[in-house]
Amino acid sequence: MDPTIHIEGSIGRSVPRAHIVTRLKEALRRLAVRPAWAHVRFSDTNGPKGGNDIRCALDVALPHQPPAHVEHDGATPRVAFDASYGRLVRQLERSRERRQDARRHPKKYYAASRLLWS
Repeated sequence: MDPTIHIEGSIGRSVPRAHIVTRLKEALRRLAVRPAWAHVRFSDTNGPKGGNDIRCALDVALPHQPPAHVEHDGATPRVAFDASYGRLVRQLERSRERRQDARRHPKKYYAASRLLWS
């Protein structure tokens, strides 16, 4: 079952919604647990002033963990999304590695009892 993906804000034609959905599904497919939902928010931070003012915020809710949140600014919605997507992938990869490292090391009492009865 795929997570629910919500896209908010105006993105125009620079980023097709299908591109956003396929990239997020690709990143979330690698996880061991299935996320509950994912939100993508685009906003114009400076208004009509111009500049790097398009902000893309990504939130992903994983079970038994706080939601992963990343955001990045860019000149266009596509640049902002690609940068925040890269940050999200790195953050999810680091959390997966931490979970694996914690699972690999047995507690000292477990290891000691295994040595005694071996």
